[in-house]
Amino acid sequence: MELSSNTPLKVFVITTGNEERVNRIQNYLKGIDFEFVYSDSYDDLLKLEKEYESYSHKFRQKAIMAGEIGCFKTHSQAWELIVASGTPAIVLEDNIEFIGEASRLLADDVLSYIQSCGLVNFTNFCYILDPEKPFKISDVKEKKPFPTVCYGITPLRARDLLSSMRKTAYAVPIDKWLAIPKLSGCYGYISPIVVAKREDNLTSIANKRKGKKTFNPLNMIQRVINKIKYNY
Repeated sequence: MELSSNTPLKVFVITTGNEERVNRIQNYLKGIDFEFVYSDSYDDLLKLEKEYESYSHKFRQKAIMAGEIGCFKTHSQAWELIVASGTPAIVLEDNIEFIGEASRLLADDVLSYIQSCGLVNFTNFCYILDPEKPFKISDVKEKKPFPTVCYGITPLRARDLLSSMRKTAYAVPIDKWLAIPKLSGCYGYISPIVVAKREDNLTSIANKRKGKKTFNPLNMIQRVINKIKYNY
């Protein structure tokens, strides 16, 4: 493995600021240039939950939750930083567990996949379509979400995602959104390089509680329309 000798990869870590998780990440990423991106306060996210409840019911029966909005919003803040930096980057979540050394993310082949794919995942993924090269997650017939615990992204693709957010942000949780090209506006890829997985004993900031369900028939009709329109 050769560390990247070309464009240096910046690493951004999505976090709520939980002290235990912050310490874990600092230990994992010793010697690596990284920056924490902090989620909004839960009270602020609860306000957004109420704002987007009706909208999200048009895409799924269960409304999007405050934690899911916080996860989505914090990733988008990382994308804004990546656009501003003008260089490819790695985005991690603070409930990551590395399989091997974190410095594997700084290798030339990782950078090459990011540059060629635009948005590519380095998380353990069970539904392998091609063990030799990246494949589109939207090609997985089981319709699995895009794992957000560890992925690489270019500034151009980050800009594309931010643009799509203006139309469909918070329709569904971010992992679902990134797996649906007609919502996110791009293809997400799964890499044959596996660097990390989600820590089994640590929940995502999105998993606080269950969202409110709707039984409104008009919402059901709109969901059917959106499923056809966005192909999910």
